[in-house]
Amino acid sequence: MKSFKEYLTESTKVYEFKVKIAGEHQSDVATKIKAALGEFEISSCSAGKRTPIQERHSEFPEHRNVHMTVYDIATNYPCTSKQIQDKLCAIMNISHASVKVRSMAEEKEMMINHQYDKLSGQALGGTMQEPSDNSDLVGEKHKMNFLSSLTHERHQGTQVKGFNDEILARSVPGLAKEYRKEKQSTVEKAHRSPVAKRPDDIGAKAMESR
Repeated sequence: MKSFKEYLTESTKVYEFKVKIAGEHQSDVATKIKAALGEFEISSCSAGKRTPIQERHSEFPEHRNVHMTVYDIATNYPCTSKQIQDKLCAIMNISHASVKVRSMAEEKEMMINHQYDKLSGQALGGTMQEPSDNSDLVGEKHKMNFLSSLTHERHQGTQVKGFNDEILARSVPGLAKEYRKEKQSTVEKAHRSPVAKRPDDIGAKAMESR
């Protein structure tokens, strides 16, 4: 059976961080990290892992042609990434631009947010963009293009015989001619006088009387 001390040790929460330092720095960084973060009770601090020199690091885009050293640290007392960064910059006498600190949760979030990024190798800051007034997106040019596009769009419904024949008679292929013929016959019958005779009927009667 485990003792209370063993249960307490196993339930102790640690706070893990990654410390990244750009460029050359003192060799005793691990010792200085422990000294700077003594109030948070350092439980572990790894030896620094140095990356190869790169023209630009994603973590330090403002630095060029430098390597980066990564330290994994854990504290027994809670603290923030900003607190660690401030204390390390003070004890090592380097600028905040050369030190990045993230908790493991922040590190995972960063990986998720940038897992589909495509690196072009070109910096966006300080790059001249092609001159444009964006008139194709807003303004009179956009308005005229939109109105012009409406004349090229054709919206044709589905013909349901007996329900929307009259609406689609002029647009549905094969239906228009039949519908116009049927409609014309219906109109003629509706306007024909019951006493009047058509000219051809009158002419036929006259020929019979002769």
